Amino acid sequence: MCLTMAAGCWNRRELNDLAISVAIGVDKRGNQILLTDQIVDPGAVAGKEGGGATFRAPVSLFQEKGRGIQEAARRMTIESTRKIYVGQLQMLVIGEKLAKEGIGKLLDHISRDHEYRSDFYVIIARRAEAQDILKVFTALEKTPATKMRASLEVSSKAWGTSAAVKFDEFISNVVSKGKEAAVTGIRLIGDPKIGNDKANVEKILSPANLHYSGVAVFKKDKMLGWLNEDDSKGYNYTQGKIKSTVELVSCPKNKNKITVEILRNKKTMKAVMEDGKPVIHIRIKTEGVITDAQCRMDFTKPSSITLVERLTSSHIQNSVLSAVNTMQNKYKSDIFGFGEAVERKYPQYWEKVKIDWDKVFPTIRVNIRVESNIQKMFKTTKSLYERMEG
Repeated sequence: MCLTMAAGCWNRRELNDLAISVAIGVDKRGNQILLTDQIVDPGAVAGKEGGGATFRAPVSLFQEKGRGIQEAARRMTIESTRKIYVGQLQMLVIGEKLAKEGIGKLLDHISRDHEYRSDFYVIIARRAEAQDILKVFTALEKTPATKMRASLEVSSKAWGTSAAVKFDEFISNVVSKGKEAAVTGIRLIGDPKIGNDKANVEKILSPANLHYSGVAVFKKDKMLGWLNEDDSKGYNYTQGKIKSTVELVSCPKNKNKITVEILRNKKTMKAVMEDGKPVIHIRIKTEGVITDAQCRMDFTKPSSITLVERLTSSHIQNSVLSAVNTMQNKYKSDIFGFGEAVERKYPQYWEKVKIDWDKVFPTIRVNIRVESNIQKMFKTTKSLYERMEG
């Protein structure tokens, strides 16, 4: 079926017979679930309203409660004149309350339903309900779902604290014996009442915005809690998901900062038996450039570059170590895949410990080594301070 929103490609059957769902939200309502479908309006998205035409929202929301997602979805036919089609879904938003109680039934239904694809993203509404997230008018993109998807992809590539996880990867980690799931959270910042009005995108600074915030960590199908921004980035380093980011390290002689832009990142993770117990070795190699220096340092000297490399390596190592400590001591959940590393190298040992891996994981020793390489300076090798004094 053809649905390329940017190009305005719409199949006649979709327009006439189907209501295209681009995002769904699932929340807890007593012993039921509240299902929210964000349905795209093809005419509004294509921008076919004539001059002076009344405003049409690019999407409509349909909501129903049910004992399961299928029942709630079928109840929506009471309101909708078209069959809701989820084959073009972009985002699945899960309310934090439901995530903490367990989402096994939800995941089971979606994985069985033939209409769902597996390439949509999964996110958790942080301190909010999923319905509140889906009600917000957003700028730049034609639909809120497209905005959420694009923002997630950009932030995961350019900042590194988001975990852009698609449904198939999420399911794989939920059912894995040697790795638990972790997905990004999204927060509503500002006034939710204004967010649910077109006035939200009629101002230069929107009163209500959606921000990706932290990583939600799971044990099986239940959410345990959140990683902060630093731990989230440390976790993403262990997964090789840092495409690009910036690291701020302290100047040697004061509290000012040096900004290092990470351009490339490579990681390896392996298990090694030492004294009959597995030790996890994580190796991270980064390449970057200095983009800001608030220090009086001469970067033409190799010793200055070496110092910044050492500071950057130490900073990244501390982020990774903090994430590992948080998961081993606070949540006791192996989101890193240490168990999978043990299984790959020592399958016989793994067969003995996999049942008790939740108890073994917090005791695992982890060795982290980071090697940072500073390639070159942008435009100048001297800081502004150096040039002013020169």
